[in-house]
Amino acid sequence: MTRHILVATAALTLMAGAAFAQSTTSTTTIQSTVPTVVPMLPAPSTESTSDRTVDSNGVVTEHSKSTTSGTEVSPYGETTTTRRTTETTTVR
Repeated sequence: MTRHILVATAALTLMAGAAFAQSTTSTTTIQSTVPTVVPMLPAPSTESTSDRTVDSNGVVTEHSKSTTSGTEVSPYGETTTTRRTTETTTVR
């Protein structure tokens, strides 16, 4: 009887040892990167108009207008659109 208990204890010890030896720990690390998308910006544009008029007294009036607009991207990815208008009127 003692022999059976001894054999059962040995078998249980071997199974526990085998189970302990088979336990593993696994770690998985996933790293994702998102590509930076650079927005397509329209090319800067300039629009100019000018006209010249002469009234009945011979007074010459010249009027010109120039508008420039463009878009910039900051280092943080923010876009800014700038528009500048210059008007000139000359009377002679």
